[in-house]
Amino acid sequence: MASSWGVFLCDCRRTIALDRDRLDFAVAPAVLCRGSDPAADVAGFAAGVRREQPERILIGCCADQRLFQDALGEAGTPPSNLHFVNLKEASFAVHPDPGEAHDKASRLLRAAMEAAEAGGDPPSYNRLTVGGRVLIAVDSPAGLGACEKIAAVAERTWIVAPPTLQADPFSSTLFVAGRVTAVKGRLGDFRVTVESDGAPPPARREITVDQVVFLLESGPPCTPRTGLHLLGPPARADLEAAAERIRDLTGDFLKPVHVAYDPAVCAGGAAGRQACGVCIPACPYEAIARSAEEPLRVRVDHMACEGCGACASACPTGALRFMEPSPRQLYARLAALLRPESGPEEEPRAVLFHCGEQGRRALEAAGARPLAYPAALLPIEVPCLRHVSEAEMLAAFARGAAGVGLLGCRTCQHGERALLMEKIDFSRTVLEAFELGADRIALITAGQQAPEEAIADLARFASGLKPTPIPPGARATADRGGRGAVAEAIGIFIEQLSREPGRRSLGAAHSYGYAEVRESGCTLCRSCVNVCPVNAFRFDEAAQALEFRHVSCVGCGLCEAVCPENVIEIRREIRLERSALDHRALVSDGMVACTQCGKPYVNRKALEKIEARLFAAESLLDTFVGARKNLLRMCPDCRAVAAMLEVEKGWKP
Repeated sequence: MASSWGVFLCDCRRTIALDRDRLDFAVAPAVLCRGSDPAADVAGFAAGVRREQPERILIGCCADQRLFQDALGEAGTPPSNLHFVNLKEASFAVHPDPGEAHDKASRLLRAAMEAAEAGGDPPSYNRLTVGGRVLIAVDSPAGLGACEKIAAVAERTWIVAPPTLQADPFSSTLFVAGRVTAVKGRLGDFRVTVESDGAPPPARREITVDQVVFLLESGPPCTPRTGLHLLGPPARADLEAAAERIRDLTGDFLKPVHVAYDPAVCAGGAAGRQACGVCIPACPYEAIARSAEEPLRVRVDHMACEGCGACASACPTGALRFMEPSPRQLYARLAALLRPESGPEEEPRAVLFHCGEQGRRALEAAGARPLAYPAALLPIEVPCLRHVSEAEMLAAFARGAAGVGLLGCRTCQHGERALLMEKIDFSRTVLEAFELGADRIALITAGQQAPEEAIADLARFASGLKPTPIPPGARATADRGGRGAVAEAIGIFIEQLSREPGRRSLGAAHSYGYAEVRESGCTLCRSCVNVCPVNAFRFDEAAQALEFRHVSCVGCGLCEAVCPENVIEIRREIRLERSALDHRALVSDGMVACTQCGKPYVNRKALEKIEARLFAAESLLDTFVGARKNLLRMCPDCRAVAAMLEVEKGWKP
């Protein structure tokens, strides 16, 4: 470990069989405690931290995190240097076998430490001011009767309801007859479209407010987001909670930046032509759009971003990357969880990506009740399952995982999961091609009630996994995701399984392309090289060869559109073979030497194409006759001299 660590481990007053000597997480802690009286132990631990001054703190305890934050804050430790692992609920309560529980605990502790040391971008924030303007949409008398509770916490309130509902005006309340048909924007700047019935076309107006509340028996016309409250037919407790939430979201805040953008590696376009753009429809909040100043790149509206991670998952180049966890942190955690242990052959292990909402709650409920499930499931929390791409899934298998589970909300607050299903579909296609089995990936959802159903599904999935032929700890180094991780995983599969499955067709939604180039018609003009936004095409000057790296191609079609010879066709497919993982020559040609000075100046295919076109033009028939016959076989310098000599002799070009 590069950092010095202080470690607090707790056996919950000896109610769990925690044995420090059986834990192996590659650190000699500066301070070690075994808790029996939490407050006293934390105070003693804080005193040790103050004395030893470790750079980072790892806490393996189920006590309230604020207890540690307060005590260690007084000792001078910033919150960013505190890292928590609930060993009781994540391991010992749900895995009755002590050996399995200690093995998993070791992996969780090691993963937390290595992820922390992998680091990422420093956190950044934008200042956000949210006023007290609230719009409430209702469609029933019950909803209308509930408005007063919400209006009481607002400075100004708009109530949008059908004209058949009669509203009693409250203080600072404006009644608008009509229905909400669209909501755009974000917390502090929602733009709500209201339409009223009447003679066509219907009257339409836009109202700008800070927060929106739907008290509707029918579904709302928008995707949920912060500051947009969906209550349905509300109970009293729902109204009170919503009013409190509206009050909490009013004022001045520092809003975290969830996504970083690197325009240098963006595939948004090149040579004045737009390309890629898969991140734009992936965002359910319209936080990603073409930049007005530079349309070949994108703009991230950090105020509208809800941090679901969909854009980073969709981005094929890593131009959009999530801040917390950063790609380096996620891949470090993945590698640490799957690192092989010395001793007898290990049981099949599965990585469990779970969201921070119902996925986390289901695992917490399993630890609190407890509900047992196999220790082979190794959890990695992500903001939302749409954060997970094929890169992370395939990277897990390349590191020796026997399965990948995805545990999330039964009804995701960020909307439909079309993007996630595309990523799962692609990953299963690759697994099937290598005969590893598509059933090694499972999507499991949990609702607010009955977490035991989700845990039972997880247990069935993990228990049914067969050993993987990919050994744990196989060579894997990619830590930024994207195509680099995909290429590395495919390379490991080929190496470990001695198999190259070849071509697999993909649907139009997948951003993988193969450029089929008809060699006989290609003149090596380099147009495809000039427009390729991801450098999948490149030209080797020394070899006079057009090269293509299939795994980099995002299938944008720019090369196909600009090719003057119409010899490029983009196929939506993935080729699982070694030649697809690096640049390989598609078309090559020899150079033609100048007949005057002998200097190579043009490739043969291009020269023959030029000659064929010019010699076919009747208006140019006398240009290339006599002493001028070989003008095109001269380099530009020699051609200019020869042409001037012919002019002096009376030739008029």
